[in-house]
Amino acid sequence: MTHAMTTERKGKKASESPRDILTRYMTEQQMRKTPERFAILDVVMNIEGHYSADQLIERMPEDFHVSRGTMYSTLALLAECGLVYSHHMASGATLYEKAHGVASHNHYICTGCGKIWDLKNDSINKLVMDARTPKFKKLRCSTYIYGVCNVCLAKIARLKKKQEKQHTLNVEMTREEARFAKISEELEKAAKWFK
Repeated sequence: MTHAMTTERKGKKASESPRDILTRYMTEQQMRKTPERFAILDVVMNIEGHYSADQLIERMPEDFHVSRGTMYSTLALLAECGLVYSHHMASGATLYEKAHGVASHNHYICTGCGKIWDLKNDSINKLVMDARTPKFKKLRCSTYIYGVCNVCLAKIARLKKKQEKQHTLNVEMTREEARFAKISEELEKAAKWFK
């Protein structure tokens, strides 16, 4: 259940704190209110940007040892009650982001390095929310735009130069160089397709 659905069904008060929302949700679901869950919530509410479960574990207070299992189950709980957004990346990894007090938004994702950025442009959300969708009530919009960031583009350009040299020398590429070469080929195919 998404935060928007929870808000709509439960009539969440605008002044509810993240702790209040989590407490109410766990009470309704008859879940245990453990100190670890609240400690994870506190850390999540104080982090800006996107982060993995492992990065969150590293930021936990020293007096709270939290296992990976506890971290993942708590992040799933926080996503269910609308306190975090979870972003499932093409690589299979999941990144999280604070949702309380943050409007739904869109993202750029680099297919080279996997970095994710917020897209600060409401035109996509407006377009989606204005679209007629019979027999379907839209709650929020989140779009992922995949591409290649400037850092990876620079690596690809350097790799192309290196490949040209290697072609004459017949030297083997590293695994990373091969990955960027493949991305470069995909970009060239996409450019031809758009023409």
